[in-house]
Amino acid sequence: MRRLKATFVLAVCAMAAACAFGAYTPLIPSEEAVLPLGTFRIADTYVQDNDDLTRWDRSGSEGAYEHYAIRQEGNFYWLEENARLVFAPLEGGTGEYLIEVASPDEGSKDGYVYNYAVGKLVGNRLFMKLPDCDDLPIDTMNELALDADCTLTSYEDLKRVIAETKDAAAYKTYYQLR
Repeated sequence: MRRLKATFVLAVCAMAAACAFGAYTPLIPSEEAVLPLGTFRIADTYVQDNDDLTRWDRSGSEGAYEHYAIRQEGNFYWLEENARLVFAPLEGGTGEYLIEVASPDEGSKDGYVYNYAVGKLVGNRLFMKLPDCDDLPIDTMNELALDADCTLTSYEDLKRVIAETKDAAAYKTYYQLR
């Protein structure tokens, strides 16, 4: 499966290489979706500095920082009118969300590929991280018959792999919402 190249998570995906959890069909059921972003309409991207973890730098190419328009429609958000974001609360009352990022892909059945992140909204900042297959025990990978692309087929499997790996990844990106 081709990995996500959507603008919203480009900085995050670069850190995760090609092993973020993905799917060919949306896995978060509509009845699980929530809308935590409220009235925010813009997201500015910041990435944690690898040498100084207390520093967060605006991301972007050639010094220009990246910002994206956000628009709610139904039970999801459009990001720049081409990426679709669906949020579902993670179990356990942690205040974290499972985020499904649907990115355009002409070769897929419904025109999108789906990748999954974990997010935490703190005030007007949405912190994001990408747990991935590298952090799963081999027994789980074998039991779920995961391939090298970490392609999932059910919401239950997605919740399981996120629960087993979410603490292995760190929040390395945040989006300043305004």
